[in-house]
Amino acid sequence: MPRPRHPLESRPPRITHVYGTALRWTKVPGRTLLTPETAMQLRAEGYTMALTRSGWRSARPISLIRYVQRIQPSSELP
Repeated sequence: MPRPRHPLESRPPRITHVYGTALRWTKVPGRTLLTPETAMQLRAEGYTMALTRSGWRSARPISLIRYVQRIQPSSELP
């Protein structure tokens, strides 16, 4: 009997590299997952992009600026 699969939306992608003020991709140590808290912390540190991996071969860049804007309600923006 096969094991039940979880939908991909339930698992946050793993961050492998971040892009920031050094104008280069920097490898992230350990297994860092892209959660709202992590995205806000990385954005506060000055990082703008994150290279994420959600499967064995699928990797894609995600804008942390847009990700954080999507998390925060628009009523808080000036």
